[in-house]
Amino acid sequence: MSQVLDQLILGEVSKICTESFTNYNNCVLQQSPSPDFNPARDCLKYQFELQRCVKDKVPSVQSIQKNCVTFMKNYETCLMKNRHEANVKCENQLNDLRDCAETQLNLK
Repeated sequence: MSQVLDQLILGEVSKICTESFTNYNNCVLQQSPSPDFNPARDCLKYQFELQRCVKDKVPSVQSIQKNCVTFMKNYETCLMKNRHEANVKCENQLNDLRDCAETQLNLK
């Protein structure tokens, strides 16, 4: 079910935030970047624009942020405490967050 959730949100983001989404992807996926190209650094402007658009304009994300805040905080806390083993140690928190998100989007 998590793939459906991811695809649904990604589809909504690409439809609503088309320009920001395209600019960020074009930056990250440059065909012949300069030797010192670093997407994390060089695409930051586009990343922030996309994040702002998603937060401000994408209804599914807004619903998840509003109604799943406890699960988001639990997952973020787990990630910070278990940086090197997050995939293993935070699986339950991620599943709880995904369950909440799926409920918000009527996927359950």
